[in-house]
Amino acid sequence: MALSKEVKEGLEKAINDWLSRFDEIAEAELNFLEKIGIEPKRETLLSYTAGVLDSSVGSFIHCLYDRGMTEEEDKEMIELMKRKIPVFELKFKAFLRENKPPKEG
Repeated sequence: MALSKEVKEGLEKAINDWLSRFDEIAEAELNFLEKIGIEPKRETLLSYTAGVLDSSVGSFIHCLYDRGMTEEEDKEMIELMKRKIPVFELKFKAFLRENKPPKEG
């Protein structure tokens, strides 16, 4: 069973919303990870973002259909997210450069 139109549209909307408010959300992610003792590097932030989106889709499917994701749905979600990860990666690179403290010396 492939992702339903409703679920796919929800994921795309979540990704687009995330990207439109990127700095605000990235700052919240960075702060959260620092507070729990994880250094917020680019890969860490990408992993966190992917995990949140994966959990959101899984929760949406559970709420709509009272079941977990099928292997086919998971595969389709992964393919959709893989197309967006390069955009997130570029934005995180820029965000992290802007938020680095100045070097002493």
